[in-house]
Amino acid sequence: MKVYSKQAQTNNQNMTAQPSVYILGFGAIGSLLGVHLQKYGGTKVTPLFRSLGRLSDFKTNDYEVSIKPLYDSSLEILTERFPDASCPENFKGKIDNLIVTCKTYQTADALRPFLPYLDNNSNIIMIQNGLGVSEVLKEQVFNGGDLKPNLFQGVIAHGIFQDSEIKNQYNHAGFVDCKISKLPENDNDIIETFADLEALKQNELIKMLNSLDRSLGVVHMTYQELLLGQLEKFLVNCCINSVTSIIDCMNGELANCAGPIFQSIIEEAINVFHTAYKPLFDYEDIYKGAKHGQLPKLNVAGRLNVTTMLENTMHVGCVVNGGNSSSMRQDVLNLRETEIDYINGYVVTLCKKFSLPESNAKVNRTIQELVKLRLKLNQTRKAGQ
Repeated sequence: MKVYSKQAQTNNQNMTAQPSVYILGFGAIGSLLGVHLQKYGGTKVTPLFRSLGRLSDFKTNDYEVSIKPLYDSSLEILTERFPDASCPENFKGKIDNLIVTCKTYQTADALRPFLPYLDNNSNIIMIQNGLGVSEVLKEQVFNGGDLKPNLFQGVIAHGIFQDSEIKNQYNHAGFVDCKISKLPENDNDIIETFADLEALKQNELIKMLNSLDRSLGVVHMTYQELLLGQLEKFLVNCCINSVTSIIDCMNGELANCAGPIFQSIIEEAINVFHTAYKPLFDYEDIYKGAKHGQLPKLNVAGRLNVTTMLENTMHVGCVVNGGNSSSMRQDVLNLRETEIDYINGYVVTLCKKFSLPESNAKVNRTIQELVKLRLKLNQTRKAGQ
């Protein structure tokens, strides 16, 4: 998609006042969104770091971040500066719009220092791998107090990883899309109408992200559409992120050999989904009972089945993002904690939550333990050098 050089001028001309957004977690995904929002969305972007030390590291590169589009060699490298980057120790101001892209297991602790700068009109969108973060925020952060900001969810399928030599450069290896939606206030009421979707179009954060409809393929959709896409992306992550980490390979190297293990992971997870996300699997009956044109039509059974998902995982994970090194593999290589408890481990969590037999998640539990073993092995080897 050769849109990089033209989109900025068009969008900036259409902006009457520059909106602003903060990004908590300025790694691969945060940098991709930040650079595109500032360059093509006419948005002032302020990265938020967890400590003064991390902010100081960011300053060493003159506040610059670059995105290299590996998926199309004809596209230029994008570079943007973010001189207003901040952290809890020196933050001042009010947060109207916040994108959270830090690691899933860090989210609650990373967000807490910034709670005084949020209010009930603030917009927060989580764009991360894995599942279960929204539940953690509702249970541990926004649990019974007066602060209840607007919560949104994003699902990003682009492949991007940090360059091994240029630390402030991220390599955009695969172009797919980014889905966004407002989270339901009640987890048991996941159905959103087209009228609900239309009412959100004027939300400032939604408008910002929608400005990247061409440069990053952002699509605003109903929550049930997003949930279906989120589960599809989750299954890809369950296969690609974990297996590339365990055997230490690029995504594309799995194209001709990983089918059997991928099938086992997917089949087990989908079986658990039928219980955990029953309203989604019952959606066809809900759609038939609604007024014509009120709800989007979704083929849940046609998309969330083993055959289709195996093909999708192979195509998106190993072909479109074949040149990508998964974020979990990058964490394991750099001796960092992983998000495995929110990916394959979340299938295990769902079994416990819905009182399903432990054996219903035996494959994903094994994958979860193998990722932890691989990380521990790498850490032990490093300590022994």
